[in-house]
Amino acid sequence: MTDIEFSPEQHKTWAELYRRQVPKIRQHASALYLEGFDRLDLPSEQVPTLDHLNSKIPDATGWTVVRTDVRFTEADDWYRFFDRREFLITNYIRSWEELDWTPEPDMFHDIFGHLPYFMLPEYAELQEMFAPAYLATSVEEEKENIKRLAWYSTEFGMISEAGSLKVFGTGLMSGGDEFTNAAEGELEYEPFTLDNVLGKDKVMYEQHDHLYVIESLDQCKEEVAKYFDPIIERGGGLPVADGRS
Repeated sequence: MTDIEFSPEQHKTWAELYRRQVPKIRQHASALYLEGFDRLDLPSEQVPTLDHLNSKIPDATGWTVVRTDVRFTEADDWYRFFDRREFLITNYIRSWEELDWTPEPDMFHDIFGHLPYFMLPEYAELQEMFAPAYLATSVEEEKENIKRLAWYSTEFGMISEAGSLKVFGTGLMSGGDEFTNAAEGELEYEPFTLDNVLGKDKVMYEQHDHLYVIESLDQCKEEVAKYFDPIIERGGGLPVADGRS
């Protein structure tokens, strides 16, 4: 796929967000994220090209990065891409007035927040659990629960590492004030369990005041598997999507 040209203003926004966020992640982000971040080696002054991203990620985990003009991809479409191990990044980037917080995921969130993790096979394994379960069910309540489990783990989760609370979720990783509040213990925190999360509505248009903490990638995988496995087994499993290797 041919890459696109971004404007000087878009590159300026990327550079400012990068400048603001890197000191925060160095201090408060999960060690897993920082390992992936260093491996991905994102440019600091301009929006990364697809060539750069796809020169790194496919060899690391088998995932491929795909650009889209869509600003917010609906879950049914999103998980079809996920099932092919394709990660969508939008061409949209937040306005200068929304540098500290934006309710809509933009390319900085997609790239800076998500993609470092896709340098890690053990993290990719977690992400690969969601699409088979989502695509195996036609029950809307189950679809919402699968999205809810993703929201409060990979998007807005925290993680306990060596006795310290670290930022884990990608939505937090690319945020300003919300990252700081989460990292500095200003919110309420509970363990990430099915019992705690499934009754919690997603917070989409304001900042969170309540987050959930995973103990490790393995603990998160074990917890979501309790919900996903019966759905997949009931549906007889799903064939591997065409093009997935």
